[in-house]
Amino acid sequence: MNYGVWSIVPILVTLAMAFWRKNVFLALLSGIAAATAITGAATGNFLTGLESIPAVFTDLSTTKTTLFILMTGAVMTVVSCSGGVEGLVRCCTERRRLVKSPVGAQLISFVLGLLLFVDGTSSIAVTALVGRPFFRKYGVPREKLALISNSTGSAVAWIVPFGSACAVLTTFFTPVARELGITRDPFSVVMSSVVFQFYTIALLLLVLGSILFGYNIGPMRRAFSRSGEEAEEYRYDTRVEGGKALARNMIVPIVFLVACIFAVILATGGGDLSAGDGGTAVFAAGLLTLLLTGAWYALRGIATVEEYTGWCMDGMRNMLDLTVILVLAYAFGSLLSVLGTAGFLAQYARMMPRAVMLAAGFLIATAIAYATGTSGGTAAVLVPVLTPVLVPLGVPAPFVLGAIVSGAVFGDQNSPISDSVILTASVTGVPIMDHVRTQTPYTAIAWGLALAGYLMLGFIC
Repeated sequence: MNYGVWSIVPILVTLAMAFWRKNVFLALLSGIAAATAITGAATGNFLTGLESIPAVFTDLSTTKTTLFILMTGAVMTVVSCSGGVEGLVRCCTERRRLVKSPVGAQLISFVLGLLLFVDGTSSIAVTALVGRPFFRKYGVPREKLALISNSTGSAVAWIVPFGSACAVLTTFFTPVARELGITRDPFSVVMSSVVFQFYTIALLLLVLGSILFGYNIGPMRRAFSRSGEEAEEYRYDTRVEGGKALARNMIVPIVFLVACIFAVILATGGGDLSAGDGGTAVFAAGLLTLLLTGAWYALRGIATVEEYTGWCMDGMRNMLDLTVILVLAYAFGSLLSVLGTAGFLAQYARMMPRAVMLAAGFLIATAIAYATGTSGGTAAVLVPVLTPVLVPLGVPAPFVLGAIVSGAVFGDQNSPISDSVILTASVTGVPIMDHVRTQTPYTAIAWGLALAGYLMLGFIC
């Protein structure tokens, strides 16, 4: 059924409520209610919206990611209670002097985010887990950690050839290339589009520059102004004797987590990192990490089984509210698919003059990703829609793919209903709307530079 302009009404309701009430939970419920009313009025079935919430757990990938967030909360708590956080910070700052300043604390997270290129979810989680104690030690606000984690996690997977996102993009593009008679290998076309992902490149350079040169924009500057007090008041949540508060109590679980993620991706991909199952990897890695860490702590006398189990439950409880929000976000996204929101927005790409089509594609990708909270879903919709329109008009396929990915990453990274935004907020301890507000000046600058770049490409190609 074609819902036309009604398909964007739930988005407007959700975003208006999010920015008015600063409450994403209430905003998502409002959006689901609006979508339910629209589909119910058209079909007579007003249960569609309610059923979309439990239906989230019928999708294995979504369920695995949701459970991984709960397990991330457990990992964060056990490494803190075991004294691992305190031990790591003291080791790197007082004994080894590896991290000596706020700049060093930020660079650790940025570099780690670049290295964990295989999967965006695991990149965000691990980057935040490792960086959080150093940020607290040197009085760097959590909002900056959220910016770094989200920026690297959202962008790098689309840039690095072995990233899961690049493999997905190749899958979307292959049938389109065959339809258009493009003889060049689809993967090589996708790789050549990386240099035209203007937003992702500009964002990474902008964030790196803000770390090295210390410039902070708008709300982020205000967050820095109060961060000194946080550093002075910070107390480690260590629940073991001082002699057992060692760096290895955190390093070993993190190494477990990263190693398991890579191992499962290799296993599910038949030895190919780009073909692995990221959802299965993060779920299995989280579960194995908790089991192995518990056994290791018990053998070393750090915690009994009962104590360790209690720490895990405490950590999961800390993530419960954000997990509920994530489930609602997935449910809302499924309702937008029923309404055909992405297709309705995408159809306007064909109505633009050729010279501005590339920039228009970037804008439409931005709108769809921001409205639906997904970069992968946006690419899935627009690659088969925009590429057959623009390539026959003489616009090179790498230009088109670069514009689509750039808009998709920006929209996904800035939408309050995006799973990456919700995950970033949960692992860094920043309220969702605060994270969106403090990172927007950086992402908006990168977005403006990207738009200018696509306008220039459109007029010269």
